[in-house]
Amino acid sequence: MGFKVKGVVIEYLEKPKVKKGRLIQGLLGVGQVGLMAGKQIIDSTKARKIAHIYSSSFLYPGVVLPGVVYDDKNLVDLHRNEIYFDEEKEIFIITGIYQGTSPESYFEVAEATTEFCREVGVKEIYTLGGYGVGKKIEEPAVYGVVYSEERKKELDENNIELLKATDGTLGATGLAGILIPLGEKNGFKSVCLLAETPGSYPDPKASKTILSVLSKLIDIEISSEELDEQIKTMEKELAKMEEYERKMSEMYKTPSKEETLHYIG
Repeated sequence: MGFKVKGVVIEYLEKPKVKKGRLIQGLLGVGQVGLMAGKQIIDSTKARKIAHIYSSSFLYPGVVLPGVVYDDKNLVDLHRNEIYFDEEKEIFIITGIYQGTSPESYFEVAEATTEFCREVGVKEIYTLGGYGVGKKIEEPAVYGVVYSEERKKELDENNIELLKATDGTLGATGLAGILIPLGEKNGFKSVCLLAETPGSYPDPKASKTILSVLSKLIDIEISSEELDEQIKTMEKELAKMEEYERKMSEMYKTPSKEETLHYIG
């Protein structure tokens, strides 16, 4: 039959089996919170790449035609997400910049993810993402999204606030959201964690915050060294932007009534 991409295909480099594994999904989304968190977990553990996920719905963000991606050796491949595995901690990490391009494709990827979990022995699913609030947050809060009363109780025990339904907001969207009820209906303990973020730029501070909550929830140690460096860089850039905006505001501000009285024409 050969290699074909119809729907979703998982190409295994190796296929480990565990008894009580955990899956952590960190994909591109609001503020890049999940993506950066997923990469930090990979970099701070002994995780190795074990699989590629391909889908006919994976398109580079902002591009409407399928194509290829280049690696650092100028070799090409189809658009893909990747799965990493840390044998010592028995955790699988899905990371990448692709989700779906239609409602049907999102569910295809989500269903392929739960099938992967069943095949390798995953028992728990954790999805990570950003919760856009449209403004800078000094200390981002982390909210939980769950399907069952049992999971809600676990959030309460770990002092994680439940994300409440609010008129005019969508809450947990994309794969991070739909994997929670879909996972629970397929027998997996499933929790989504969302960290507050402005949503208009990559937010390493929100990623670090979400990892600190996740590490307590699943009792593993996750380094934040790389995120700390990214936070310093981002804060410098934001400070420059804020100073520039302040100067522009002063330059183009409307003169007060008192100021206009001194003008003689």
